[in-house]
Amino acid sequence: MKKIPIIFFLIFLGCQSTPKKDTINKIDTKEQLQNDIRTMNDSLMSIYNLSQEVLRSYGKEDIIKYKTDVSLVRIELINRNLAYYKAFPEDSLSAYCLADVQQLYDDAGVYQRAIDYGDSIALLYPDFKDLLIVLEKNAAILDFNMENRDTMLIRDAYERLLAYPELPTDLRDTYNARLSNLHIDFIQFLQK
Repeated sequence: MKKIPIIFFLIFLGCQSTPKKDTINKIDTKEQLQNDIRTMNDSLMSIYNLSQEVLRSYGKEDIIKYKTDVSLVRIELINRNLAYYKAFPEDSLSAYCLADVQQLYDDAGVYQRAIDYGDSIALLYPDFKDLLIVLEKNAAILDFNMENRDTMLIRDAYERLLAYPELPTDLRDTYNARLSNLHIDFIQFLQK
């Protein structure tokens, strides 16, 4: 039982620690940063891809370790994506890095950060190939995941989607219908 507080303390320290001096001064190449992102993404996928049978066999301490591993790898993947974006903001891959950060924060339930990164992508990379997905994610987070639904923010998110030039007609109809039903939550809307 004493191990649980120690694990959370170690997680806290890991999140609070500053990078080593040699990593601050080190400038990585694009290829190295891309490889670092790939490696960490593969690590996260290997953790996510554990079978349900294996997960069901875990005891309490194993589950805590599993969740800790997921959190630590996710944090490191966020950091690596942001390092690439900061080092090469003009590179086309940087928008994908920020989209990955948005997704990782969404997966972690840190919804406001996910929305912030979605907004950053729309602002910094208005021609991003997957901008529609980013805008849809922001609208869905605001409409479905946020504890306190702010219908003005939700309306803005759907209006932003409706202003997207290549929005398919079926999605346009869906988002217009959602706008006219913001008085009900997303689950109620789907059940209509």
